[in-house]
Amino acid sequence: MPWKTQPSKIRNLKSKMRIATIDVGTNTALLLVAEVGDDGAMVPVFEAHRFVRLGEGVDATRRVGAPAMQRLRAALLAYRETARAYGAVEIVVGATSASRDAQNRDELVDFVRRETGLRYEILSGPEEALWSFRGALSGIDAPEGPCAVIDIGGGSTEIVIGETAGNLRACHSLDVGSVRLTERFFTAQPPDASEVDRAEAFIRHLLTEAALPFDAAIPLISAAETPLLVALVDRGKASWKALGTAPVALDAGTVHRWRRRLLTMTYEDVLRLDADLMEGRADVFPAAVLLFDAVLRHFGLAKCRVSPHSLRHGLALRFIADAVRDRPGQPE
Repeated sequence: MPWKTQPSKIRNLKSKMRIATIDVGTNTALLLVAEVGDDGAMVPVFEAHRFVRLGEGVDATRRVGAPAMQRLRAALLAYRETARAYGAVEIVVGATSASRDAQNRDELVDFVRRETGLRYEILSGPEEALWSFRGALSGIDAPEGPCAVIDIGGGSTEIVIGETAGNLRACHSLDVGSVRLTERFFTAQPPDASEVDRAEAFIRHLLTEAALPFDAAIPLISAAETPLLVALVDRGKASWKALGTAPVALDAGTVHRWRRRLLTMTYEDVLRLDADLMEGRADVFPAAVLLFDAVLRHFGLAKCRVSPHSLRHGLALRFIADAVRDRPGQPE
């Protein structure tokens, strides 16, 4: 089954068709197969994750290493076959922080094209922030008016303030994430208290420097796995569906309690929380929760709504918008 790898040039978007989007982050590669239509609808059909750890060593060397490239190759080939099995006619790949920061990113793009036939698009920080924002809002009954979205990744953290209608007021990509924080500051698990202090001071510095116009009264919504995982382990659940149909929220006290607990746990302790959930994450999850907690406390936020949707869902929405706009007769 042939497919295109240009994400915005289908001029006759059918009322319903299936596409696949892949979010290649610093730690994971996340797949979404969705049914999309020219009415703007996007319905998830299948989702999967694989641990690639593409950003291994990137913070220190500024290069994606050969082992990481091979892990990425295996993930993308597997996802390509899954997309075919689900009837996807297009695959959109969006890469984020590790790819963006790598000095050998051109080599990485060429490697993916040569080995998989896929177009490897490296998103800018603002692009990642925008489509994470819109993706997150697509997964919940969004509140009216202004809101903020946080997306904690392995290499960067996006914070976006905007309207639920999609208009953005401000966005910022912080050059820090769970993998980068762990590699830069922690030498053991659990880390030494002085290492935690230095990591937290670094986060505060970045947040102060960003000078985001954040009002504590604005609802905060998450677009990443960290808040979802905190909710799951806190409630002893194994999946999003197990949380039920009611809106899921985390209060700041719960996040802070888990921050303190996780930063005193060994790798094996974290893994024992839930071996399936923590596989591929147990070494960086404490830093992710430290980062999440630092953001909540910096802005004086009492809680965070948890969305099951994120960047890969936003990429599907971008595909719809581009495809409809590119139709003959559509205004520029």
